[in-house]
Amino acid sequence: MNNRNVIALDLAKNIIQVAKVSKHDEIVFNKAQSPSKVRQILANSPPSIVAMEGCGRFHYWGRIAQSYGHEVRGMSPKHVKPYVSKQKTDANDAIGIAVAAMQPNMPFSPVKNIEQQILQTFTVSRQFLDKQLTQLGNHIRALFYEYGITIPRSKKALKGVLTERNDLPEVLLPLVNVLKAQYQQIEQSLNKVTKNLELLVSQNEQCQRVIALEGVGVLGAAGLIASLSQTEHFKNGRCASVYLGVTPKQFSSGGKTVMLGIDRCAGDKQLKSCLFLGALSYISNLPEKPKTLKQQWLLRLVARSGVKRACIALVNKNIRTAWAMLKQGTNYQPVMI
Repeated sequence: MNNRNVIALDLAKNIIQVAKVSKHDEIVFNKAQSPSKVRQILANSPPSIVAMEGCGRFHYWGRIAQSYGHEVRGMSPKHVKPYVSKQKTDANDAIGIAVAAMQPNMPFSPVKNIEQQILQTFTVSRQFLDKQLTQLGNHIRALFYEYGITIPRSKKALKGVLTERNDLPEVLLPLVNVLKAQYQQIEQSLNKVTKNLELLVSQNEQCQRVIALEGVGVLGAAGLIASLSQTEHFKNGRCASVYLGVTPKQFSSGGKTVMLGIDRCAGDKQLKSCLFLGALSYISNLPEKPKTLKQQWLLRLVARSGVKRACIALVNKNIRTAWAMLKQGTNYQPVMI
């Protein structure tokens, strides 16, 4: 039985719907409030359960609620939706969030501290700039292709074509100069953000310990620390792997268990992709004569199950090892043969 009040917040930009449900399952109030008023409600309320959907301001309001002694429960919107009854309104959404927060099998998301959120901000911003650079490069290649000029796939070839004299009509040269200047500006911004992220990782003691794992680089270390540094939120390493979405899906019925593939939409998709590429790079350069037990295990796994499954297995093992290292405060030491 719940012995605490539940304060459900349906977050928005300017107005926050606040629903307070007593420990006797009675709705005390359900009103739209300003952010300053919500802060007053959290400050004046006894220790309660503060429930929210995962969104852009979840970690901010989660830290505020924790500073006043509340327990924060963050949930995925797709898990909250079945508990929203009647029509789609802010008031009904807030009640649905409160009901979902009290379900015994509901998975909750941990609140990131400010250091974790800074690392996540750098990685997400770098990914945004990298995507912009790729999109602009593809646009330039398509423009030149329409006039019979094929540009090789490398960035060096693209820059060379932009600086050379080509067969484009004269009227298009000002447009090409604009695209060239924008490409250079995005590239410079991407390099600055990457250097800042590398500096941040080099100054973070936890990142330096995690980066020693096989196939984990700067981006992978930053993502792992941003997700796993608060180890108390995970019961064991397997829970950390499930949280990041690198475990197979399960379909069980009538005592028969069927393990499916990895869910591409589960967990942190960008971190999974980064760790997979790092594992693929490491496995592709394995020596013929292994020096460590992990290299020996990977070579046998590649021969038995293939490269891609070996990459997923290495990512899974790296996540569990990273969680154990952060939990125990130890450094990674590969076991030699």
